[in-house]
Amino acid sequence: MQLFLLAAVMGLCNWLHKMEIGYNTGYTIFESPITSGLLAGLILGKPIEGLIIGGTIQLIYVGVIAPGGNFPADSAIAGACVAPIALMTGMKPSVAVTLAVPVGLLGVFLINLRKTIAIRFAHSADRYAKEADTRGIYRCAVIYPGLLNLLVAFLPVFIVVLFGTSVVDVILKYIPEVVMHGLEVAGGMLPALGFALIMHMIGKPKYIVFMILGFFALQMTGWSNLVLGIFGGCLAFIIVLLKREAGMEADDHE
Repeated sequence: MQLFLLAAVMGLCNWLHKMEIGYNTGYTIFESPITSGLLAGLILGKPIEGLIIGGTIQLIYVGVIAPGGNFPADSAIAGACVAPIALMTGMKPSVAVTLAVPVGLLGVFLINLRKTIAIRFAHSADRYAKEADTRGIYRCAVIYPGLLNLLVAFLPVFIVVLFGTSVVDVILKYIPEVVMHGLEVAGGMLPALGFALIMHMIGKPKYIVFMILGFFALQMTGWSNLVLGIFGGCLAFIIVLLKREAGMEADDHE
């Protein structure tokens, strides 16, 4: 019963992500492997371990973007499939990361399949819009995509979590220790790749001063990452307000 519940919740996480309900709520929260890791940990009675595994998987995708809506990897399905399996098999986070990479790449295939099928709903919605049929538009925008995502988002994760644990457990027993150690080493390097991607994005000359400020703030104050994050968020909010006021003043002068 616990395994069935776990598989259903993980499938629901991926379904909510693909449905983009509330956009930022459904898309951002359920995209994160941290969310699926935490939920899996709560169901299995291992919330801390779930957060650690989910957070480790998240580090791979911290700098990944989707230019033009084309996803290089699906972090949502990677977290939803790998986090519960890692918790149930006792897999180390560094090994779980190496498993998450191919799962995330396979998830892109499902995303593209969903887009290929869903384009028909858009054409149907255009036809209903010409006829002023709001119910038809609603079906094309909500009902049909929801049913499609049950097949390409919920069901794959549900099956993998429900039946994949026993398969992975058997495979892990037969993998030589030297291979497992190699996977741990490789997995330990992958989060660094995620950091490198995000550093590449923010490492522009005009942002260097903020990186220097953050480094010295950490070294001189001894604040925790949470406190520094709140401080950085407040600083960013102030900068946005100042830019907005400067733009409004420029418009007034014109």
